[in-house]
Amino acid sequence: MKSLSNITKRISSIKNRHVSKEQIGQIIALGGGGFSDQPDNLLLDEYILLQTNKAKPKVLFLPTAGGDHEDYIAKFYRAYKKFNCVPVHLSITKKPVPFRKLEHLVLSQDMIFVGGGSTRFLMQVWRKAGLDRIIKKAWKQGIVLSGMSAGAICWYEDGFKNPKDDLWRRISGLGFLEGSFCPHYDKRGELRKAYRKMISAGELDSGYGVQDGVALHYCGTDLRYVVSGAPDGKAFFVKKSGFRVTEKEIKPTYLGILQEVHLGSAIHVTEASAGSTEIVKEYIKKINEHDLKGLLEMTSEDAVFIDSMGINTTGRLDMRKAWDVLLTFFPDYTVQVKDIISKNGMVAVFGTAKGTLATDGRILDENKFEIPASWTAVVKEGKIAKWRVYADNEPVRKLIGKYNKL
Repeated sequence: MKSLSNITKRISSIKNRHVSKEQIGQIIALGGGGFSDQPDNLLLDEYILLQTNKAKPKVLFLPTAGGDHEDYIAKFYRAYKKFNCVPVHLSITKKPVPFRKLEHLVLSQDMIFVGGGSTRFLMQVWRKAGLDRIIKKAWKQGIVLSGMSAGAICWYEDGFKNPKDDLWRRISGLGFLEGSFCPHYDKRGELRKAYRKMISAGELDSGYGVQDGVALHYCGTDLRYVVSGAPDGKAFFVKKSGFRVTEKEIKPTYLGILQEVHLGSAIHVTEASAGSTEIVKEYIKKINEHDLKGLLEMTSEDAVFIDSMGINTTGRLDMRKAWDVLLTFFPDYTVQVKDIISKNGMVAVFGTAKGTLATDGRILDENKFEIPASWTAVVKEGKIAKWRVYADNEPVRKLIGKYNKL
């Protein structure tokens, strides 16, 4: 049976969900990393900025959890001055700021980033200043909310504080998101151990253990994407199953694919981002229609195709052969798009690939697969000049292995 505190949390969660999702913005929760921990790797920071859909977004840094430390604030400005944005910070731990002034500043932003430190201290200061109510308004107005460590825990119902006496205590967050969150899941073994223990004891609800450099991206209250600034980053869904705690690994989309296209391509792109996005969308439509003639017409003569195993195919003729093989094995192959990021003609697509391995001309449910996947495209003179696939091949390998044994 759930404890009274857990029932109270559920009621609070339901109240939060009465707000129409159309009025609620995005939350991007980092397990660690970002400008403060990884100043030479700003992929996550860039990703968060892109979600504002503003050419020059206004960004507010809240270093409350770290006591508004000057060094932390300086790191923020060093990093964000590299971007085309307007960075500001707000310090409220040492000198009170009038509520109206707080409200005006916060609600005039496009993005808010909350720094790490003490979640307990952060929540105390925010509630005393009324900043918790203001940030909820910001969320409803569509301002992108983000943060790392304590600045990620705060968005959830459940978090926990570091012990002084080896006792781990639950902290109540803002409750915008259901469940719990544990940062630094790879770097701090004591956090992982305590998180599992508290979920096992029913002191925390199920939730996510997230490694440094990995972020959970929510649209409204739905977890839509898991992204990483590191190629080997991971996140885990942690829950109590019977008498034990289980961890289900979540493999994020590596954001470095955008950087890879930018640095690795010798093609100079001049198309506007919006035009490139539409070309890629049309290309995916033709993939899903299995329109090989249309695909080839949209492809440049010397185009490069790189599959998820890293095998290169160059030129229209060999590309046609590659598509013929793929559609012979998987005649119902389709791409489902969840999100597209476009930058100066370079496009990254995030979604899923699905299909069914055909055996003896039959399409059987037992041979279906659906896997998270990403694609990058380079558009040159209105045509696809480079197309690369990123996906976990293991489910497909198993299907083909099963077929080869028949």
